[in-house]
Amino acid sequence: MQDSDPTKTIAERLAALQGSLRWNPRREEILHDLRELIATVDESCLDALRGQYAERMQKASAASRYKYLDVVFHTLQKLLLARELGLHANPPCRVLDIGTGGGHLPFVCRIYGHQAVGIDVKDAFYDGLAACLGVQRTVVRVEAQTPLPDMGGRFDLITACDIAFNEKREGKTRGLYWSLEDWQFFLNDLAANQLRTPGTIYLKLNKEARGRLLGLDRRAYSREALALAARNGATVSRWRGTIRFTFAARREIR
Repeated sequence: MQDSDPTKTIAERLAALQGSLRWNPRREEILHDLRELIATVDESCLDALRGQYAERMQKASAASRYKYLDVVFHTLQKLLLARELGLHANPPCRVLDIGTGGGHLPFVCRIYGHQAVGIDVKDAFYDGLAACLGVQRTVVRVEAQTPLPDMGGRFDLITACDIAFNEKREGKTRGLYWSLEDWQFFLNDLAANQLRTPGTIYLKLNKEARGRLLGLDRRAYSREALALAARNGATVSRWRGTIRFTFAARREIR
């Protein structure tokens, strides 16, 4: 699949992605849902946002947050995730998306009839992007050893993708990450206070900085978080950095 290109218009990106997913037996269904969703995007709002941040985009790396202005590409990614999680086939449920960014997953949840709450830190760019998609962001910062607030009831599915909240920043010092105890607290808080049972927690980690070797930066998914999840019965992909818990009843993560 092509990479994200936030400089192109919606029509250009839709045309470019028409040949995608040749390997997927549900290709036509997914592309149909994509076109239906993208038709609801406020394109004038998106163009204005792209213009507002044009100078910053030129100076930023390709991996910066501005990549999410390619709403076609990133909506497609969330459509694929929604299908992986069964959201396209399940009856309406309540979803919590932690670190929602501009709200692409709540945007996708709409087409399948689900109620989604997207939480993240305060950010003017992401607020503008969410407005273009017609979704709301709720400002909640995830902190180590701190429970999440009550968000109006429990959720059937909790997601957190491309996780960045586990990086600790002390002044200008970076490269410090959550401990095993921090991950354990976070997962137990979700299971005990936010998740309905039966219910699912799905996490997709970001790679963490592991120093330099032979002049190259080393990055890897948290071995501690993956091992903790695996020994507590989660389905884990060390290659993708994904963790999927299915809770039939409430239990403690040890």
